[in-house]
Amino acid sequence: MTVTDSRVRIVTLLAQQRPEAIVGMPESEWVDFKGVGPAGPYDLSLDAKKYELAKDVAAFANAAGGLLVCGFTATRRPTDLHEAVVKPVPFAKRLVNTERYKAVIADLARPPIGVEFSWYDDPGDPGLGYLVIEVPALPESARWALVTKILNEDGKLVKGGVAIPVRHGDDTRYLSPDLVYQLVNSGLRAGPAMDLDLSVEEGAAVDVTVGESVIEALVEKRRRALLVSLPEPERRPRRQRDDVALPEGRQRAVDEILRLHEIASSSLSYTLSREIRTPQQYREEIDAYLEKCRPGLPRALEQAAALQRDPLVLRLENRSDAMLHQVQVIATLDPGYRAIVWIPDVLPDLSDHLWPEPPAPFGKKTLAAGMGVVSAGIPSLGLPAARRGPSGPRLPEYSSSGDGLVIKFPAVDLRARADVRLAPIVLYGHPSADGAAALRWTATCTNLDGRHEKVSRMPVEQLGVTFPPDAEHPELAVC
Repeated sequence: MTVTDSRVRIVTLLAQQRPEAIVGMPESEWVDFKGVGPAGPYDLSLDAKKYELAKDVAAFANAAGGLLVCGFTATRRPTDLHEAVVKPVPFAKRLVNTERYKAVIADLARPPIGVEFSWYDDPGDPGLGYLVIEVPALPESARWALVTKILNEDGKLVKGGVAIPVRHGDDTRYLSPDLVYQLVNSGLRAGPAMDLDLSVEEGAAVDVTVGESVIEALVEKRRRALLVSLPEPERRPRRQRDDVALPEGRQRAVDEILRLHEIASSSLSYTLSREIRTPQQYREEIDAYLEKCRPGLPRALEQAAALQRDPLVLRLENRSDAMLHQVQVIATLDPGYRAIVWIPDVLPDLSDHLWPEPPAPFGKKTLAAGMGVVSAGIPSLGLPAARRGPSGPRLPEYSSSGDGLVIKFPAVDLRARADVRLAPIVLYGHPSADGAAALRWTATCTNLDGRHEKVSRMPVEQLGVTFPPDAEHPELAVC
């Protein structure tokens, strides 16, 4: 699990009101769990707590960024390497004053660090909850973050000294005076560094809802299409009608027809070409087949709906004065998302996923054909059909798991102060309520050291998949 994936997981669990699922999670280089006193997570009436807040924020900013998760008790057991959460301790929202937190950080930390605050209600008491302070990593061009005052022996903030904290594992350490001297003397901060921004140029992610009635209507339409091969009920000639014997001439004609039918039934060709299933057995096969298909229908319909919308297109901007070679962007999204690589005029093949090979049509499973299965040739019922074409050489790669969706975009070269469109991609699914618009991304390049990490926001479009009512031949509709 990557650092970004793990952050998404914590936020997702809190958004889903599952704080108990965080119990046992260890502190690390990207998360610090904070208990809460009577005055809140940080008692800003005390200089020591002001310093602690500025120090915690600067330490994460000097590393890879991280989360300050307030409302959990963490401790280190004798057998553990790191402190881990032992219980949630939700607290009242009135104890949180984000404006005062921002003021303390702005006063004590240099350069400015843009933190974000998020509140999550506790499932047991809506009046209580948890605070998450998200700290971004500083770009290389802005490092290092300093705490501009230090604490004296009496716990008071005094001028005349600076501290450079860095998150290291589950602890915070300070750069030594010798290392600070080396950094200043070598002039590393004067060199070029990445300064990138990622924004949404067009399109949106899609939150798709598929009604149960749509699934039932689609299954029923498929059932009717498959049962078309059943023969009409056989009408055998009768020897009598209404308990009255037929006239002699007509009776001879009926007897002749029945005799010819018996001769045909006893022939080898008739026997080999005869359907070996009864109509009822065929209906049971169709019922079992449709039940097997049913679990895969919602995802296929979500894909079909998402493909009717414009893909998400991101624009990467180089804000620095340096040429950046082979910039690699990796985005991580909520685990509720799925992705489709967008290729113009080429749609993914949904037919195999939606409707796998059905039973052979009635009349095709004969002794002559053995047990082979013949395709029924049923139409696709209005879903997008695949259009094949050559895959482009520079397409995004993606992988999905319970921890999140990770998208790796093709590397690009960026001139100074230039920007470029990244390859379009379709995002759809069921994101969590809080993390729906969060797009966390990192960037590296081949000619500069360092790693750029940031969180961007993207729009989310709500879609519903329905069938138009009272339509003789309904097709999928998206609203």
